Amino acid sequence: MKIRCIVDNRAGLKSNLYAEHGFSLLVEGNDQNFMVDTGQTPLVLEHNLDSMGITAVDGVLMSHGHNDHTGGIFAIKDTMGINGVKTKFYMHPGVLGQKFALLDGKQRYIGFPTSIDVETLNLEWISENTRISDDMWIFNQVEDHSGFEPIPEYLKVMENGKCSPDKFKDELNLVIKTEKGLVVISGCAHKGIVNILNSVSEYFQDDIYGVIGGSHLMDAPRERIQKTVESFKKLNPEIIALGHCTGFDALCLFKKEFGEKFIPLESGAELSI
Repeated sequence: MKIRCIVDNRAGLKSNLYAEHGFSLLVEGNDQNFMVDTGQTPLVLEHNLDSMGITAVDGVLMSHGHNDHTGGIFAIKDTMGINGVKTKFYMHPGVLGQKFALLDGKQRYIGFPTSIDVETLNLEWISENTRISDDMWIFNQVEDHSGFEPIPEYLKVMENGKCSPDKFKDELNLVIKTEKGLVVISGCAHKGIVNILNSVSEYFQDDIYGVIGGSHLMDAPRERIQKTVESFKKLNPEIIALGHCTGFDALCLFKKEFGEKFIPLESGAELSI
């Protein structure tokens, strides 16, 4: 199985791939290409897919409704899979909620593209832990195990005509079962990457082998970053590949503490599991 980062906040200086504040990743294996998120813009996603020679996508998991994960959907909404079937999208109904960032008294829309008619998609709604293939699960039953991973207060969602704190009921994660343990792919981990990993391990009664994706530590205080690193040491995954919303400070600390185990994500990065 190969995992390829299609879109991230960074790209190599000698790369012809684009970077943006967004995230998209492709899992290749078992005769299928499965994507997690679509980045922020169709331009970047389409360019990177073309540059990486990716022409078929069988399924797409939308990890949550923020536009840096859903905005590129225009580039693949009519794509076909390897077996000639129209690409299937998996998302929680809450993805379509009106989501905002409220900073300095100013409200900015950061939600799902309003011009997309979801009725035109090959779509499956996901609202509970769901097995989608022999070795792949979509996971959303996350409990507060850590006690130190609050959701940022500036992230809001419109509910009953009122802008309320977003609890991210729509947040979904991909879990892949392997002979070596569980590989967890998170889009942003708003509910807390440690909470997600412990919830996954507890649910499947298995060890965490790999952690890949965003961890939303970019604005986190140093204490939270350090506690996250210590929690990872206890979980002891063999592969840690973080990027997007992880933030520079956290990337540096993870690299310092985990050495070769840690891979900072960038557009075009590849991992073999």
